[in-house]
Formats: sequence, C-alpha cells, structure tokens
Amino acid sequence: MRNKTLTVLVFSLLFLGGHLQPVFAKVHVQKNGLFSVDVPQGWHWFEYSRRVLITYPDGITVGIDIQFVPSRALSLEGIKKALKEGDEKMIKEGVLAHGGVLIADKETSLDGVYARQLDFDLTPKDPVHVTYISLFNKGRVFTITYGSGKQEDNLIMRKAVGTFKFNKT
Repeated sequence: MRNKTLTVLVFSLLFLGGHLQPVFAKVHVQKNGLFSVDVPQGWHWFEYSRRVLITYPDGITVGIDIQFVPSRALSLEGIKKALKEGDEKMIKEGVLAHGGVLIADKETSLDGVYARQLDFDLTPKDPVHVTYISLFNKGRVFTITYGSGKQEDNLIMRKAVGTFKFNKT
C-alpha cells in the first residue's frame, strides 16, 4: 500500500505547474482533532477516514499526503526500530526501485514528536524532490509525503508541514 501510494503521489507530482502561493490562508483541523496544518492560500484540504490530501489550487494535483493508521503501542526504542525498518523498506522499494537517489535519511521531530525523514530525488523525466516523514503518535503511525520538481513549491509544502501540530488533549 505504501509503495502504491508513493508511486501515485510521485507521478502526480511530476505534472505540477508553477503554483507559487506563499501565503497561508487557513488552519485546517483533522475532523477527529488529531492534528492541524496551515494550508497555503488557494490550496485545498480533502479528508478521508485515515488520510488527508492537500492539493494545489487546481484541486487535483496532490502536494501533501498525510496518512494516519492505527498502531499498537511501542516503547521509544520500539518506535525507533520500527521507523528505521520502514525507512529501509521505503528506500529499497520506493526510492531505488524507481530509479531514485537518496539524499538524506535522518532522525528529526515533528511538533516535538520523534520522527524519521527521508529526502530523495526521483528522476523519471525531470527531477522531483520528495520528502517522506514517518512517526508514531496518539496510537497511530503517521506518514507525510510531499514533493515537486520545483524548488519554490517544495518550500511552500515544507513550510506547511512545518505548521503541523498535534492536538495536545
């Protein structure tokens, strides 16, 4: 499922136009209150049971894909191990298998929660830089994927993901 989702996301990202919209218009809150994200002006928020898609102003092209599925409870050590193993699988099956080049594989945090981040380029035609973040929180495993062939679009999406906040209650 993860590889199919990544493939669909990456191929949709290949066809991005210049949609530079640096102003954030609205804070969107996931319907169950799990998290919120500031969405760039003109972009669209589509929510499903275990997924949020933030699309470009065209309402079709996926820019940011946030998935969250239930998970069993793990210790921090277990979380680190599971995320590292997931990243290794993503590198093998989602990056290298599609002719991609790994740029970074690192530990990070999102809203103070331990996370892992992969940055890679896919070059089927024109280079597309993709960021993939994975973490566990609130009884779920989250993956956040975004990317574009345009540096300015990647900057907009990185700023939006940087506003990601978990509901503290």
